[in-house]
Amino acid sequence: SRRMRELAFLTRGVKIQVADERTGKSKEFVYEGGIKSFVQYLNKSKAALHPDPVYINGEKNNVMIEVSFQYNDSYNEIICAFANNINTREGGSHLIGFKSALTRTVNAYAVANGLLKKDEEALQGDDVREGLTGIVSVKVPEPQFEGQTKTKLGNSEVKGTVEALVNDRLALYLEEHPPEARRIVMKGLEAARVREATRKAKDLARR
Repeated sequence: SRRMRELAFLTRGVKIQVADERTGKSKEFVYEGGIKSFVQYLNKSKAALHPDPVYINGEKNNVMIEVSFQYNDSYNEIICAFANNINTREGGSHLIGFKSALTRTVNAYAVANGLLKKDEEALQGDDVREGLTGIVSVKVPEPQFEGQTKTKLGNSEVKGTVEALVNDRLALYLEEHPPEARRIVMKGLEAARVREATRKAKDLARR
């Protein structure tokens, strides 16, 4: 059931039914919202910082890319990555590309809009991803899987492809949604302040 639900989220509008003929129990999975619905499902017990998940999709260099994410008020990061509907639990080039683009684009927006001064230290990846729930799904013509369990995408070109698309589309989203963009940046700044305070406290304790 868990896997069928996952596939229904990844394939928008497809209806999948699971029936146990021994007990008569059955479940039906269909999600018109696709991976946006997936993000909302993962975030259902949390308070979202913006009501509608960010959604980015496009095709570049024969790679189909779908990304959706939403911030919540927790401190945990949940990012699930898929390649050709396979759950790449060990990540890979598509996940690296997304993380890199997210960090760069949020920092660029923060500096351009005066939320972060140019001489201040940039937000780190962990700061930007605090409280983030996201789905990264790519369709690659000739996927190369690595890792012991073959659940890591190895196609090096996919990193740059995902990074370029997310950079462009996310920058546009932040410009068009100032309240949401501000909340995202402020969440990252708060995480950075806590990280710096923790570091100083550790240094002091060591001394």
